[in-house]
Amino acid sequence: MKKIITISAILLSLVLVFGSCASKRYTKKGLKLEALGQYSDAADMFYHAVVIKKTNIEAVAGLKRTGQMTLSKKLSDFNQAYNKENDKEAVYFYQDAKNYYNKIAAVGVELNFPSFYEEYYDEVKDNYLEDRYYEGSNLLDQEKFSDAETVFREIVKLQENYKDAKDKLITAVNEPKYREGLRLMDSEQFRKAYYVFDDIIKNAGAYKSSYDLKTECLTKGTITISVAEIKNYSGTSDIQSILGSKIISSIQASNNPFIKLIDNQKGSFVKGNESSQTKPNAILYCEITKFTYNAGENKQIEKRGYLRKKVKVLNRETGEYETKTEYEKVTYYEYQMTRTIDMTVTYKLVNGKTNEIYKTNSKTVQTRDDIHYAKFSGDVTNLVPGYWKDKKTSSPEDYINDNQNALNELNALLNGRSQIKDYNTLSGEATDAEASVISKAVIDFVNEN
Repeated sequence: MKKIITISAILLSLVLVFGSCASKRYTKKGLKLEALGQYSDAADMFYHAVVIKKTNIEAVAGLKRTGQMTLSKKLSDFNQAYNKENDKEAVYFYQDAKNYYNKIAAVGVELNFPSFYEEYYDEVKDNYLEDRYYEGSNLLDQEKFSDAETVFREIVKLQENYKDAKDKLITAVNEPKYREGLRLMDSEQFRKAYYVFDDIIKNAGAYKSSYDLKTECLTKGTITISVAEIKNYSGTSDIQSILGSKIISSIQASNNPFIKLIDNQKGSFVKGNESSQTKPNAILYCEITKFTYNAGENKQIEKRGYLRKKVKVLNRETGEYETKTEYEKVTYYEYQMTRTIDMTVTYKLVNGKTNEIYKTNSKTVQTRDDIHYAKFSGDVTNLVPGYWKDKKTSSPEDYINDNQNALNELNALLNGRSQIKDYNTLSGEATDAEASVISKAVIDFVNEN
């Protein structure tokens, strides 16, 4: 515990030392700039010095001097604009000065900001807002909504409660959207119109009849889709029910408000003697035409390498023992295996009343898993890759790969995964992939039409 406290104390002292040095550097830069008459830049340097170390008295004094000069220049700019009756410039010069004053005050340095400037500011602000309000109202009357939005956003930013500027801003922003929603409804693009009205409601609440129109769009834009029983021609049983469930789950997960889904895999939803009113808007038909499982074979490959050993050898000249590396020829094994599932599904989405084909396609997916690993019955930490031709005799073909890259590759194999994915895992991945493709096709059709 004492050790931890000591380390923390050391780190804290280092932070303080480096912070103090940085603060001094900024202070020196500030003094040089102040001597050159560059007061604004000097104030920035002193400001950074004080931020780092508030007890830097020299930096605090420098910031008070040069900061006051900088603030006075900003107030002078405001005063000139005020005298010239340039209301816009005056408003923004004052805000710049006030923001600067607050920034310096936040680090504990108080500058002189005469109170009478606020009275002048209120005067020019009122004049400016009145002019902008009149301008924005005219733009709104002329249905120049984008320009009006810009004006009223500025007004609300300067004074949030100014007259009915917030209401006019809501109109400028949402009226174009509202009209676009009505246009989409007229062209029977109810699903697109729904999202327009939804956006208006999120931004402005009950703007005109947005709530009622959104509800109307939902009612008229909803499409009933029946998922027909999936035909399985692959020769592998039961996968059709798994795929059907996943397609339905994937479509439901999209939370598309316009899709009313009917699970009809165990029988035809559309009876021949039913009236057209009971028929779904669309029917999804799927056929599994291929499902091939290749279990694979775990192939064993003999590899020849070396076992590294450290031995002590007597040096006859010095009479002392020296450590020497020797390599013993050994055998280890690598294993490789691949397992795959290939699946093909053909799907089509058709009109439930006319049998017109909306969309059709075929998708083949392959899920696979590969393993490649090594095993050695001896000391794996000293196993070295290489090759030898004969275990008992040397050969020019023998070589030892005792370098870091080769050792890293071998260690990766020795620590490699040896358990390959089973049938159920690969089958699940294949049906997931097919369900994702098919459900996306359905959802895209609904969104695009």
